[in-house]
Amino acid sequence: MKREKALYNPDVDLNTYRLTRGQRFTYALGDFGYNFMYYWLSTYLMIYYTDTIGISAGTVSIMMLVVRIFDAINDPFIGSLADRTKTRWGRYRPWFLVGSLAMATCIVLVFAAKAEWTYTNRVLWMWGIYLLLTVASTCSNMPYGALNACITPDSEDRAKLSGLRMMFANVSSMVTVIIAVPLIRFFATDGSATDERGYFYAVLITCLLGIPTMIICAVKTKEVVTPPPSQKTIPMKAQMNSLVKNKPVMILVMGQLIQGCVLYGRAAMLAYYWQYNVGNPGFATTYGWVSLVAAIIGTGWLGNFLFKKMQHKGRVCATLNFMTAAAYGLMYFVQPPALSFWVLTFFGSMSFYAYMGVHFGAIGDAVDYGEYVAGVRCDGFLSSFISVANKAGGAILPAIGAAVLASLNYVANGEQTATVLTAINCFITVIPAVLSLISGIFYLKYPISTKEHKKIITELIDRRTVVNS
Repeated sequence: MKREKALYNPDVDLNTYRLTRGQRFTYALGDFGYNFMYYWLSTYLMIYYTDTIGISAGTVSIMMLVVRIFDAINDPFIGSLADRTKTRWGRYRPWFLVGSLAMATCIVLVFAAKAEWTYTNRVLWMWGIYLLLTVASTCSNMPYGALNACITPDSEDRAKLSGLRMMFANVSSMVTVIIAVPLIRFFATDGSATDERGYFYAVLITCLLGIPTMIICAVKTKEVVTPPPSQKTIPMKAQMNSLVKNKPVMILVMGQLIQGCVLYGRAAMLAYYWQYNVGNPGFATTYGWVSLVAAIIGTGWLGNFLFKKMQHKGRVCATLNFMTAAAYGLMYFVQPPALSFWVLTFFGSMSFYAYMGVHFGAIGDAVDYGEYVAGVRCDGFLSSFISVANKAGGAILPAIGAAVLASLNYVANGEQTATVLTAINCFITVIPAVLSLISGIFYLKYPISTKEHKKIITELIDRRTVVNS
């Protein structure tokens, strides 16, 4: 009996293959570069267009929602195209490389608007570039997520890989938080933290530094797990079955939606929180340092520690969500410079970022489950729905936040009412706490343990062997 060559390297055995530390490192570089650049959007896009460029909060809110509705169609379409792509580089790396270059360009252009343009031109620029950015981001982030299931078949290996990936992602995000305000002020014509020239050059430098890490990832990362040779085409019915009959993926989609709401909803409101609730934008740097240390400990130790103890990614994700909910809920009652605020920031960030690492490590297992129940491997298609959920969450809560501020008569660069300040506080504390609690409840239903995943992988390998015997 001849074993089917389901790998690019025929000497690699799916039963024993493991990533080296160097291979995990080069893959994780992709998320480092992505988040190093993209965090400008999640944290500063809304306040940049409302306070610096002079567009109403309501208009920004509408744009975010409409573009994300388009994105809900765009992601699965690109995911399906990536699944059907055949090159000597594999299915996903070409998409990731081109998409990353395009995304970096669009991020710079988003922050190239001028306040002296007519209001119509400012709005058209915001809409047009943001739409292009959304497509470019999909072409970068969706294939990158799909690679997680393709570069190793081992569940524990994927947990370590995703932990490192999230460490790099969160470290880079916090580095951006730390350097953002100082960079803006350095390049600003008036030394302020809201100057349009300061924004542009700070973002440009960040993107120039971030893009090489994504190029290294695209060149060095190798796709190992590929579809079985019997999968010449991907029938639409089988593709949909890999989604709708896939309980793990549906739970991950819901988790990713809430994760996007919590991560980007808080990030969008934090800039307002420092400016108006606390009265010191410089606290963003302190927040970045505290969160940076917490992210390293969370993704580098806490997530892996709990996974080794529980051997069940769903239960680990539930536990970490409950911890996050407690920390964010208590944060409502305190604010900087109180030490308790920074202690709660540390514990909330540590548990949340540890959860992100374990969550992304579960995606590859869910893709394996999709092949197990539907007979086809659709890494890109399934990853696209998880990507859509993340982007939807990243648009929904910031958009709701902008709409709430507009309805409460938020005044850009002015003195805010007590109602506006309370709303801003709720968006970084109570609302994320409730959402994290709901997310934890969903993860209690996640069905794949480490033991169960090993059974699934064994069955998939046996199917490949039988097909080619």
